[in-house]
Amino acid sequence: MNQNDLKFQLPGRNEITRFEKIHNITFKNATEADALVAMEISDGIKNCKSENFVLGLATGSSPIGVYKELVRLHKEEGLSFKKVVSFNLDEYFGLKARKITCSRHSC
Repeated sequence: MNQNDLKFQLPGRNEITRFEKIHNITFKNATEADALVAMEISDGIKNCKSENFVLGLATGSSPIGVYKELVRLHKEEGLSFKKVVSFNLDEYFGLKARKITCSRHSC
């Protein structure tokens, strides 16, 4: 699979996607997906014309391979994150903090 395969295509337009309701892509393995997603992010950063490139980052173990590939691109190919502003999807900006009491101790 190449990077052009990541581009959006309307679902249901060919035999392979005729039953699909949303655009989705199947990869041979996670490593292939990680590399292509990281390259798409890298291209977005490099081609960003505005002051900042805003990147929403998922937490958990699913995106670790993508993040490792982005680190590799930074170390080996000089990808700069100087313009990148990120937010993590599990952060809740604007919600009031509240104390949660656990059964064994105070959190």
